[in-house]
This record gives sequence, C-alpha cells and structure tokens, in this order.
Amino acid sequence: MDVVKVMRYKFTRYCVNRAYATMDLQGIPAEVLNVFDDVVNQIRDLEKYFTSLESIIKVLRVDLPEKLKILKDRDPALLKSFVKKIVENCLELDEITNSKIKEYLEELLRSL
Repeated sequence: MDVVKVMRYKFTRYCVNRAYATMDLQGIPAEVLNVFDDVVNQIRDLEKYFTSLESIIKVLRVDLPEKLKILKDRDPALLKSFVKKIVENCLELDEITNSKIKEYLEELLRSL
C-alpha cells in the first residue's frame, strides 16, 4: 500500500485514536478536556484531505499545527504528550517509516 493510502486510512484509526486511548487524562480540568476533545475531533477530520503526498505535507505543516494552537495555549504538556504518541504510532507503520512523511512527522514533534 502506498503512503497516501496508509495515511488516508490509518491516520485517524491507528495514529490518532490509539494516541487518544493511551492518554492519561486524570487530573486534567474539565475545561481543558473539552478543548482537548474538540481538537482531537478536528484532527480526525484532517484525514479526508490526504489525497496526495503534497496535501499530506500541507496538512502536517500548516493545518495540524493550526488546530493544535488552542490546546498549546491551555495545556502545553498535554499537547506535547498527545502529538508525541501520534507520531510514534504513525512511525510504527512501515509505509510511513520508509517515506518522506516521516521527516514531516518528526518536524511536527520538534516544533512543539
């Protein structure tokens, strides 16, 4: 399977949902949790824009960081932990590890 198809069909299901499921959210204020849930839902919706390598790169470089800004303002540690888990999950996929997308995921992580 090529990297575009993998990102289109596994980004939300494998990378994002798995990261969300493993987050320790105990002790996080309800207001922050609501913001976090909203951001996660917005990130899940980005998958539909993965139609080409260029579109994936745009989403990872522009759209995703834009969606993450509000969470960064509320709880930077929660954001960093969540994004780290997303990137780690994506890098477990062979098609991602052996593609250009890997660089952009790592760039996203460094930008936090």
